[in-house]
Amino acid sequence: MAEGHLTVQKYLVGAMTRAGLSGRIHIVDAFIKRSRPPAIDAIFVGALAGLQKDIIDYVIGVADRDGLDKCLLMSAARIWSCRTLEEVRFLADAIQSLADAGAESFQQALQVSCGDAVIEHWNGDIFVEKSKILQRLLVLGTNYMTPDFFGRILLMICVTFLYKLFKYKEKVRQGSLGLTKLHCKSGKNLCCATIVQDMFKVLSVVCKHGAADVISSRLLDIADRSLEDIGRLLHISNVSIEASSAEWPLKAIKFLLIDCGIKDLSVTVTALAAFQAARLNVLLSVVQCFLKLQCFEAVYVYLNLSITFCRMDAIQYLLSVIHQSSDTRSLIHVVRQAASDTGGPPLGPQGVLCALHSNFLMNKDFTMNEAVTLAKLPETDPSVKTALRTEWSQEAFEAGKQAGERHFFSVMLVRKHAKSPLRVGELPLDLQVAIGYLPLYKDCSNTPGSLLSLRQRGELLAALRQLYQGSRNPTYSESAFLNADKQTLLSRLAARLPAWVSGGDLRRCNSY
Repeated sequence: MAEGHLTVQKYLVGAMTRAGLSGRIHIVDAFIKRSRPPAIDAIFVGALAGLQKDIIDYVIGVADRDGLDKCLLMSAARIWSCRTLEEVRFLADAIQSLADAGAESFQQALQVSCGDAVIEHWNGDIFVEKSKILQRLLVLGTNYMTPDFFGRILLMICVTFLYKLFKYKEKVRQGSLGLTKLHCKSGKNLCCATIVQDMFKVLSVVCKHGAADVISSRLLDIADRSLEDIGRLLHISNVSIEASSAEWPLKAIKFLLIDCGIKDLSVTVTALAAFQAARLNVLLSVVQCFLKLQCFEAVYVYLNLSITFCRMDAIQYLLSVIHQSSDTRSLIHVVRQAASDTGGPPLGPQGVLCALHSNFLMNKDFTMNEAVTLAKLPETDPSVKTALRTEWSQEAFEAGKQAGERHFFSVMLVRKHAKSPLRVGELPLDLQVAIGYLPLYKDCSNTPGSLLSLRQRGELLAALRQLYQGSRNPTYSESAFLNADKQTLLSRLAARLPAWVSGGDLRRCNSY
């Protein structure tokens, strides 16, 4: 039923968009009377695409304040995707009409334009005209633009272009066996220098139309300058942009935070940039830059974003930094907030599980107890609860042990009764163990962090009990294994595996 309802909704939205695109006022009117808020949004998008001025005017005339604000956001999102001067000028007129009618969401519109709507290829031939719309947004929203907001936007622009550079580099690597050149819509070759130039063009627009006035005149030092001049200003030693492309946005962040004083505006001025970095999967590079510049006040915000967006590398890095002066209460709050269903982890429970595997409370018992508590809290997201119950509960531990016992009996049956020409029972003992337990070893050793889940621990203990059964060495007793750490348990299993199988994984485990 739910899927059918969603299908109908998508069909209706598509029909509303086409109505706006067509310019048929009687159809538009019928849709608005039937389903006002979603109809206004969809019809306005269609009218923008179809350059239907009559429909734009009609929608603006019937929309309430919330509807006008949403239309302003959708207009801002189209700035960089305009393909012709006609589209640019039509969009500029629509934004002016929305402002005249009372739209006020200029902060969000600027955020959308400078972040979410920055597309991969520009069409640089009409960039100047497009930038005039951005300028217009800044002028129309002057009363809503604070120094702190400008600081957030400038940092977010740098993060957006850092992502663009990483994405471009990845495409070049993927295309190394074929076409290696990417092209702009205008036909010019796309390269790192183009992306860096675009970044400073957008920064220049924001700096010259408000940010420099309310933050620092030093912002004008990166406005309308050549890349050579900006490179010297930012102390970028490598003259080859292609070789040092990521250094440009990161050095720009440093210039904005330190030289222009953005760091002193508020303790959370970096939060929007961190959110953008988490969303675009460049969080580790960005938070490393922030913390190097002593932006420690928002470190728990960074950790929350890392867990929420399941950025494993950033989680482990931040925990290693936070543990130097850890605040247990704040750590618990961050993990519970990221695990809650108020927004729900967008990419599932993996971020919360990574924090647990990383022993985020620096005490195995405390971290395990917090896993139990999380599973019981009513506000914990259902997907997180399910994962905790199947991996981190006492029931999961027992299930792991039972699975380990069943697996052992299966291995024994294969050794003794299999009719395969391979004759498993005649292989060297370490190869027999590898056939039976290499998947378990890989699963545990590839899990990030220093803690095994209770399900993994139960299965691993069952395996070791069988493999070391009858051993006269007291260090190999079941009681000795019961409270052993991850490294010890895996090293005991590795001792029964061929050296060529376990060496690299064990070294990686030792690094946690």
